[in-house]
Amino acid sequence: MSQFKSLARIYRPQTFSDLVGQDAVVRALSQGFSAGALTQAYLFSGERGVGKTTVARILAKAINCDIGPTATPCLACSSCIEIAEGRSPDVLEMDGASHTSVEDVRAIREGLRYSPLAGRARIIIIDEVHMLSTSAFNALLKTLEEPPPHVVFILATTEAHKIPDTVLSRCQHFRFRLLTLPEISARIARIAGKEGLSLDPAVVAMVARSAEGSMRDALSLLDQILRIGGADTTPSGVAELLGVTDQALEDSLLSSMLSGDLAATLRTARTVLEAGIDPRAQVRNLSRLFRDILHSLLEEAPLDGPRYGWTPESAARIAALPRSNAFFLEQVLSVLVRGEDDLRRSPQPAITFELLLARICHLKEILPLPELLARLLSQPDPSPRRQPPPEPSEIRPARSESPIGRPASPACQTPGQQASSQTSPRTAPSTSEKAGPLDLRIPSDWGRALSRLSQESRTLLEPARIARFEQGTLLLDTGNSFFNNRIASNRETLARALSEAVQSPEPLRIETPIPGAGGDGPASRTLPAPPLVSEAALLFGSEIIGVRSDKPQPEHRQGDQP
Repeated sequence: MSQFKSLARIYRPQTFSDLVGQDAVVRALSQGFSAGALTQAYLFSGERGVGKTTVARILAKAINCDIGPTATPCLACSSCIEIAEGRSPDVLEMDGASHTSVEDVRAIREGLRYSPLAGRARIIIIDEVHMLSTSAFNALLKTLEEPPPHVVFILATTEAHKIPDTVLSRCQHFRFRLLTLPEISARIARIAGKEGLSLDPAVVAMVARSAEGSMRDALSLLDQILRIGGADTTPSGVAELLGVTDQALEDSLLSSMLSGDLAATLRTARTVLEAGIDPRAQVRNLSRLFRDILHSLLEEAPLDGPRYGWTPESAARIAALPRSNAFFLEQVLSVLVRGEDDLRRSPQPAITFELLLARICHLKEILPLPELLARLLSQPDPSPRRQPPPEPSEIRPARSESPIGRPASPACQTPGQQASSQTSPRTAPSTSEKAGPLDLRIPSDWGRALSRLSQESRTLLEPARIARFEQGTLLLDTGNSFFNNRIASNRETLARALSEAVQSPEPLRIETPIPGAGGDGPASRTLPAPPLVSEAALLFGSEIIGVRSDKPQPEHRQGDQP
């Protein structure tokens, strides 16, 4: 059986010039060699498969090359060859995930006392260094702070935030970024050409998008595709391999979602599920597609350009649909991101997947708040604005009326009031207050009815509330016997004025609570005057209008003493 070697190992970059997408890191390291300003501790951080370990090995070659230190190692000397083959005695690679204890770090420290055997320096590469225990970091700290002159540490991690600050402060930190879609696509096409294969551009685009910025993941997928299908690989075959829909089904699903067509979306979703597609993989793919559409909308860049790598057919199909706004696309992305987590925890992923797509279709009907407010403000108000009903007044006497409810005579008015009544005519009610019949069973219409009355009638009725309204009869109650008597003495005049105000087809009748009668209103709690009050009324020649008690009276039982 022949030995198998993956494409990621065959085409691993050997020099800084071979690297793809990490120009800032390469430039900084190369300038350090040119200036002779090398350090003894480096920290490389970034996502998986972006070149951290590869750059660490290139850096080791650049330091120990026979013509070095140089930014362009020769790749022909024994040191470069041994480092490339992973058998250099002066380069130690340790996996921090499997060597986490303090004993592992102590073993490294013991070996650092010896000078390099063949190279210029002893280079320690610790991958996934964030997995080291706290004790291991503490054991490594002193060596990082004062390393021997012939030692260089290169630390690599995918989670730089887990590295202690004491270690970070002693390293030169280089951050590796995710690769872009054009960078991955160009690398895949170049490697396929070296392998003697011509891949469909749609296949290259699908592999590049599935890699999500990781060159190693892209080469692993390409390796899998080439070993299985070779040059005959089709986009549908790649889609089946990746666990996502093929191009035609994907375009159909995306178009129905962008159009808000729920029926078509669910039909396509059923086809996707029947084909055995993983709902989580499909949601992840939809998230990337909607993200491309959002960026294309904001940047006004074509989807079939090198930045996004869509096929011309897919881009043309999306362009033919009604233009989606940024608000809708943002909401869709938010639902998809949350939906992927929901699918992970759902006991019924198929139903959760369909519900997620249905929710996205309904988002098409939602308007942004500024647009909704603008539409509401632009529409004319079809009905007049209703004035809020006046609050019930506190018990107060009328300042300009006699006790029986008629206007006070001119002799009783002050000179200022006489001048005001002679020179300032009463303002007529507005048109909106006059228009339309009113229903006194509606609380707001009671306030409007009062606003249509004259000043005298309004003053009498303002303290009152409608206790009951049946068959054209209003039971009005002010909560005070004095004001109830004033309404009762003018009930005919008030009823006639109120009938005109509400435009009632039949005349209204007004009644007030009878003192001492049963009921739920305040007047039902009117009690006989106590003996002391009756004697006071006889002494001063006064009249008792009513006596109320807000406390419940005790019931006298037979046999109780009074």
